Amino acid sequence: MSQLYDDVFDIRTRQGDRWEIADDTIAASVRRKLTNYALSLDKEVEGVDEELRDKARQDIRMQLLLAFQNQLLATTFRSSEATKQEWLAELDSMTTFCSINHPYSPFSRAFYSVVSYDTGIRYYTKGEPKPEGVEKGVELAFYDFEHRLIGKAQEAAMAQLFLEDEGQQRYDPALLPLADEFCKLHPESPWMPWVSRAVGKNRAFNETAIPADLHFPDVSSAQTIKDVTDLYKGKVIFMDIWATWCGPCRAAFAHIGPLQEYAAANDVVLLYLSIDRPENDEKWRKMAAYCGLKGEHVRVQNAFHQEVYDTFGRQGALSIPRYVIFDKQGKIRFTSAASPEQWDKLKEQLQEVAR
Repeated sequence: MSQLYDDVFDIRTRQGDRWEIADDTIAASVRRKLTNYALSLDKEVEGVDEELRDKARQDIRMQLLLAFQNQLLATTFRSSEATKQEWLAELDSMTTFCSINHPYSPFSRAFYSVVSYDTGIRYYTKGEPKPEGVEKGVELAFYDFEHRLIGKAQEAAMAQLFLEDEGQQRYDPALLPLADEFCKLHPESPWMPWVSRAVGKNRAFNETAIPADLHFPDVSSAQTIKDVTDLYKGKVIFMDIWATWCGPCRAAFAHIGPLQEYAAANDVVLLYLSIDRPENDEKWRKMAAYCGLKGEHVRVQNAFHQEVYDTFGRQGALSIPRYVIFDKQGKIRFTSAASPEQWDKLKEQLQEVAR
């Protein structure tokens, strides 16, 4: 089983191809290779405890169904309609063989990826009409799980929607009403303690109030980065370029205490520059408050969006978090400053700029 996990990971990341399917564009051929491999592994678990055997078989099938889904998405991305339909037909056969709704399917680490991909394929590749009033995201996934999955498979898939929201710190407000629906469908679920914890964090985030020591200046008329930094002329500026979807950015916020204390004592401006899109404006503000980011908060405007990428990125790509220090004249002194986690080094840089 350990080898199987590695083989599936390798095919998904194009680091290996145990079954010689990466360049196989014939859907039926790929399905046969994977199903035959599943049947060969079934023989390896004969004679063990019956429950363990059945869990292993379902794990095998979920892993290999994930590999097939991966190949479908890679092959049909720019293929003809006829080729796409062939792959979708074989997916139906592969899905039937793999039995997503088997009560032991959720024991596979691939299960949630499989059901999530299946929803995406159903509505975005296959083009099935979305249910009225349900457009995308967690609402669409929950709807699909409710109407396509049954029993333990449905329960586990739904529960992991909430756990993923917690783990990725997305705090999607659309999940809150779905929590009540989950409780109605699975009131005795053993997942309930974890779902309740995740929902509690989601609710706490979405009920976050914006404190007075977080400032959101109006930069709608700003045309350049300089237009923003000129708001703080005569002061050293520590700029943190981040986004609400950036896990490393959020992780770094756990270490900002010493920086905040130093900034308050030395009149240093903490300027948090978000590259979030306009539709994430409310989440951006709440995330800043939720993470306790005392300071100035600006979301990149279209007028200077490209300038940010050109100035602090490389070949059109911007790696975040990115830390920048401006001197009192508004000139960039460190284009890649130390992070708050490297406080001693960062403090030295701030002191150097202040001199």
